[in-house]
Amino acid sequence: MDQPDDTRSKTGAPASAPMIRGFNQDAGAGLFLIVIAIVGVFASSGLRMTLPSGVGPGLMPRATSMILGGFGLLFFMQGLTTLGPRLEAWSLRGILFLLGAVAVFAASVRPLGLAVAGPLALVIAAMADAETRLREIVPFAIGLTAVCIVLFKYLLRQPIPLAPFLLGY
Repeated sequence: MDQPDDTRSKTGAPASAPMIRGFNQDAGAGLFLIVIAIVGVFASSGLRMTLPSGVGPGLMPRATSMILGGFGLLFFMQGLTTLGPRLEAWSLRGILFLLGAVAVFAASVRPLGLAVAGPLALVIAAMADAETRLREIVPFAIGLTAVCIVLFKYLLRQPIPLAPFLLGY
């Protein structure tokens, strides 16, 4: 008969992790979301929210930032008032690979096209996890890029180059 796994607490943290009330993982995550939301609001402040013809380019980024900030505030308050796992040190591996993937995509999508920049960025982002296996990620990256090409280039008709070195713009 299977025994229940008691090695994890209700929060998903290992049972041996100390539970604290105050600035715990939930409060830290909430604070992080609030900072991201503030950056989003300021980054989109130069965009108009409405135009005479309707919705402006600033509405979506600002609305998304406000919703993200609301969830951040909710998580922050929950973390301060409930027991939760202690905030541990963060690994820089994930942050560096994810930001690196965004930077590589931004720098390579125009000169190399989506057909090259998409899989390249996905493989770099997957390296954020130490247990990543290339034989699993490469087919996934190629398949997801194919879906993105169909969606953005053909269905939404966005002016995204596919492979300028082969096909032109």
